[in-house]
Amino acid sequence: MRKFIAVLLALAMTFMPEPVTAENAEEVMSSFRISVNYPDLVKGEVPEGIHDDADPSDVLGDFMFEMPSISNYPLNVEGNGDVDIEIFVPQEDNGSGILDFVTHAASSFNAKQYTLESSETVSISVRSLEASLAEDYILSGSYYPEGYIASNEMYGCLMEENGIEVSLVAPRTVGNTMGIVLEKSKYDELCGKYGELDIAKIVEANANGDVSVGYTNPTNNPTGLNFVISMLSYFDASNPMSMEATTDFSNFQNAVPMVSYSTSQMISAVQTGKIDAFVLERQAYENDANLSTSFVFMTFGVRHDNPLYAIGNLEAEETEAMNLFKDYIQQADIQQYATELGFNKDDAYVSTVSQYSGGMISTVLEFWKTEKSSGKQIVAVFVADKSGSMDGRKLEALQNSLKTAMQFVGEDCKVGLVSYASDVDVDLPIGEFTYEQQEYFIGAVEGLDARGGTATNDALLIAIRLINDEMAVNPEIKPIIILLSDGETSGGYSFSSVKELIDFYDYPIYTIGYEANVRELEKIASLNNGAFIDASSDDISYILKTLFDAEM
Repeated sequence: MRKFIAVLLALAMTFMPEPVTAENAEEVMSSFRISVNYPDLVKGEVPEGIHDDADPSDVLGDFMFEMPSISNYPLNVEGNGDVDIEIFVPQEDNGSGILDFVTHAASSFNAKQYTLESSETVSISVRSLEASLAEDYILSGSYYPEGYIASNEMYGCLMEENGIEVSLVAPRTVGNTMGIVLEKSKYDELCGKYGELDIAKIVEANANGDVSVGYTNPTNNPTGLNFVISMLSYFDASNPMSMEATTDFSNFQNAVPMVSYSTSQMISAVQTGKIDAFVLERQAYENDANLSTSFVFMTFGVRHDNPLYAIGNLEAEETEAMNLFKDYIQQADIQQYATELGFNKDDAYVSTVSQYSGGMISTVLEFWKTEKSSGKQIVAVFVADKSGSMDGRKLEALQNSLKTAMQFVGEDCKVGLVSYASDVDVDLPIGEFTYEQQEYFIGAVEGLDARGGTATNDALLIAIRLINDEMAVNPEIKPIIILLSDGETSGGYSFSSVKELIDFYDYPIYTIGYEANVRELEKIASLNNGAFIDASSDDISYILKTLFDAEM
């Protein structure tokens, strides 16, 4: 084992110049002392199927991945009729009130004790899932509900493209739209320069650097999917996948500073000034007092009218029950409840997109995966906590998470691994994620052993230094740090002493917690618009899939 003292920072951060600037950042970075070890590289056995011909982001692949048990997501409303219809209600993480609406409608419907022509009683059960999770249950064949309320009709098309038998029961359960949310001061500034704003002027301002637009990842977020397809359609309405449309979208994407894993990340990025415009549903905008008073909403794209679909070949009684519920939710008192929740605001708006069927959505998603990094190579450094508090099941869960993550990291990415206890180990220097690098990655992960204190922030500084070295060779990379920990810190530099430096480098840090001190990990993740993920849930493999599919 080689060991040396990396002179990363020699003076206490209390004496650090403020603020950290481009001129003094390296001097500040070189003023700490952190003990760094470079263990010998050891190869492990790469699990069979990793990066074979299968698409590593394909949930239908059968290697190393299983959908979480549906029992992890209990029913929000449980019906008890002779004929019971279960409806998936997918939600975005934007405070959308669709679950409130459907729960209210289903509960009041069940209380009416409707009967079918056969005299059998009928009821509705409701199960709430994140949008991508609901879709993946159906696409993978893991679980089929009788009904599905999608955010928009694109999701019905996506199911059809993947061979799922679906039928549209109601094109609208409640009225909703998507749009671009823009800070009022920025809106006024742009209006002064470009005139009355529309999507054409937003695109022009984005290209000129006068506005920074962010959006959510289309692979796991309906608003993000709507935005990408709507932008392609804006560039060429007759053929959204034409050379003209895809080239124009690539140019637009090159000027986009952020594609986020979640809406909460997007809002955090606005609050910290990283972006000043983002995409959101109208109902979520209406129900956020800060947004509705301080931001302007510009409607755009496909309507989000939450269509109701029947899944599979339903029996006659099930179809009758579904139609009864469809008619019920259109009643005036039920729709009035929806209006009070912020729905039904843009009834006059007509979608700007007419083409998204015939296999187009799958094609768009494949195209987007090649564009999401704007041509930049992803450099990911995993930072693993192997302190004494991680001993036992927490460290084992962490190791399993790292192994799971492998299948979602492309070979064109660069990957490194840092671990820490009282001091810091660079277990795997950053390198192309070739088969050999994967062998060394597995070997390093399997060699982690819990011991000693917890120098979390020292390890983060080392991860930043590794990325900085990559930046020096190739400034056009997309860095990401993934910290896996229980959130406890019992040694090394404090978060307050390194916060300003981490903030300056602005590399997104995703924190994954194991029976964790959630507050500490959320604090680290929020610094540079990352996200915290709770690994204590039974579906951590799926959550990691959505994260890495979105980011890598």
